[in-house]
Amino acid sequence: VVDALGRDCPDWVTGELWIGGAGVARGYRHAPQLNAERFVDGWYRTGDLGRYHPEGLLEFLGRADSQVKVRGHRIELGEIEAALARHPCVNSAVALVADHRLMAAVTASTCAEVLARHLEQCLPAYMRPEQILVLERLPLSSNGKVDRRALLAPLSAAAQPRDAMDEQPLSAGEQVIAELWQHLLKVPSVSRHDNFFRLGGDSLLATRFLEMLRSRLGVELPMGQLFGAASLLEVAQTLERLPTPHTVEEGVI
Repeated sequence: VVDALGRDCPDWVTGELWIGGAGVARGYRHAPQLNAERFVDGWYRTGDLGRYHPEGLLEFLGRADSQVKVRGHRIELGEIEAALARHPCVNSAVALVADHRLMAAVTASTCAEVLARHLEQCLPAYMRPEQILVLERLPLSSNGKVDRRALLAPLSAAAQPRDAMDEQPLSAGEQVIAELWQHLLKVPSVSRHDNFFRLGGDSLLATRFLEMLRSRLGVELPMGQLFGAASLLEVAQTLERLPTPHTVEEGVI
């Protein structure tokens, strides 16, 4: 398991799987133009990703070309699939990007809410799918692999908002929070069910948000409560429960 420079990766660090030994060919006969890219000093670059566990177990994490970039974060889809597969009720899982959103489809004997809580324990917020679709079976292509293209339609349909009014920030507090998130996260719009960290937020941006919130509303929201909130709506509800009275002030961010 090696990094981009061909150096061995330490335990738990994801890298590309290289294979060597007597059973490995020395090159392609019918595609010699690929030899320099795929065969390096007697090793074959598989294009697969994996990582070693301290006890010596080698974990396969999918293809190297499955890396995507969502809201400024580079994400290995294979790591999401591996995290889902570790849940005992999941039989198979696939992660992909649909409509610029990180999504996942699984065959499992449990519901999406249980799997979402499972991912909260093993993945950072920006890597958690916004939607997990539980299916009876995953669509397969003619060669027996998961047909990702066939999943785009049901995932896109599942991602559609339930009701336009239910998605829009309603209260004055919700509207201020949405305005600040749009400014900080550089997103065109924010719904009351969006999550700060799934929109691309991190601890530095969270600190700036809390400072701006204190300036606009005169309230002190603990960082832990922002991390614990599932949505903009929950952040607004938390603000309403704070003892310090606050009013929305007009002004420029």
